[in-house]
Amino acid sequence: MAQVEIPYTYFNRKKLKAGWKLYWRFRRDGIDTPLPGQPGEREFHDRYAELMDAAEAREQTEKAKAADRHSFAWLCDRYLASVEFEALAPATQDDYRDTIDERLRPILGSERYDCITRSSIKAIRDSVAKVLSVRTANKVKQVASLLYSWAEEETDDDGRDLLPDSFINPGMALKKLKGKSKPIEIWSPEEIDLFLAKCEEPAKTIVILALYTGQRREDLVKMEWSDCLGNMIRVRQNKTGEPLTIPCHSVLKKHLKAIRTKFGGTILRGQDGKPMNANQLSSIMNRAVAKAEGMPHRSLHGLRYAAAGSLEEVGCTFVQISSIVGHRTYQMAMKYARQRRDAEAAMARLEQLA
Repeated sequence: MAQVEIPYTYFNRKKLKAGWKLYWRFRRDGIDTPLPGQPGEREFHDRYAELMDAAEAREQTEKAKAADRHSFAWLCDRYLASVEFEALAPATQDDYRDTIDERLRPILGSERYDCITRSSIKAIRDSVAKVLSVRTANKVKQVASLLYSWAEEETDDDGRDLLPDSFINPGMALKKLKGKSKPIEIWSPEEIDLFLAKCEEPAKTIVILALYTGQRREDLVKMEWSDCLGNMIRVRQNKTGEPLTIPCHSVLKKHLKAIRTKFGGTILRGQDGKPMNANQLSSIMNRAVAKAEGMPHRSLHGLRYAAAGSLEEVGCTFVQISSIVGHRTYQMAMKYARQRRDAEAAMARLEQLA
């Protein structure tokens, strides 16, 4: 093998009957391929020019990738491909990905991620608050903080820290906006009876299943008939990942027995017989509540509070109640339930004086 003056080429010599013949090749940046003919011939130089163009284009692409290595978009892609992100619940993944791709990436994507400041995140948060909602705006702050918290412990492919020790997390340094919280009304026993008397399937099954399991809509739509064997219902909560085993109340057990078919799969299905997702469940409930004459507007989440309130009324402990509906739901349910009971007690005392 001998080197020649034409850059990135070399040749091999092979002895034939007619004498020595040179076989030319091109080698550059991982490309190693034969060249047709000999120097001076058109096909040789046409192919050589093609390979040079391809190699230079590849080099430019690699340079661009190296530049993008410091961009906010690169950091986002790195996080979305991480094991930490993969470990999140599917609904949480969708929530975080939407915030990154719809709120953060379009504005910060080309910026150096290690130059993003608190004011940058604040500007995005405030603009989202004006156009959408405080809750969505605070999600921007939350996801930005989480993204940089993850980056603080990560290294790149060469083992270098993604962030210097002196870097200040721009999301964590930002305060949450305070918005007006809309109270969630607990369904009263009278409202539950009224709704069940007027509604049709699948709304009836939704209410009974929610009332006697205390689960979120994302968990209700995933419940399958195979989860209801015996006297227990088994649930793995979508939000927390916690597996729960909930005793099946006699009312729920009777209702499920009445609607059970020979087919398996999910319990909750639409009028077309197909499984529903969480958004479809909410739509079905909203239409059914609006259609029921004399029924005030109530949300499905209010049934979780009603479930917690019912458990508390029959003397269940905090540990017992929160094991089904969760700690935060228990606290909110008790806040509303106690207010109602205190008001009833106050009015009862007034009645005694009448």
